[in-house]
Amino acid sequence: MERYLGISSVAFGQTPLPLPLSVRVTRQAQLEPAASDADLYATSVQLTRPTIAAEVRIRDTAAPEGMSLGQKADLSFTIAPAQSGAPGRRVTLSGAVLVAVELAYEQSSLATATLRFVCESQDGQTDPFAAEEAQ
Repeated sequence: MERYLGISSVAFGQTPLPLPLSVRVTRQAQLEPAASDADLYATSVQLTRPTIAAEVRIRDTAAPEGMSLGQKADLSFTIAPAQSGAPGRRVTLSGAVLVAVELAYEQSSLATATLRFVCESQDGQTDPFAAEEAQ
């Protein structure tokens, strides 16, 4: 099992997102009871199509200020390994759509930006999440 210390780079399409603080990826599906009107109780449970949500926090507001909601591109980030000589990890979320941008300007502190994305498969059949060893 590999351990990772920090995020070395994040990019949304061709736009680098400098000074990353954190990246959070959530894969979620909702439960739907499967029953007919004649059933007294649900006879089975099925899952809705899974969605992937991502949240990126960075210490810079210049790049996010130029982005627009609804913009679509691949979101990728590279995680540095905890051990020297071990490979890093590159994660790509294809079809990421920017759905929220939160900018925080605090007194005596660096400004931060939180970007939220929803990732969707191009054809509805493939997984938008891909991870591999970084080169």
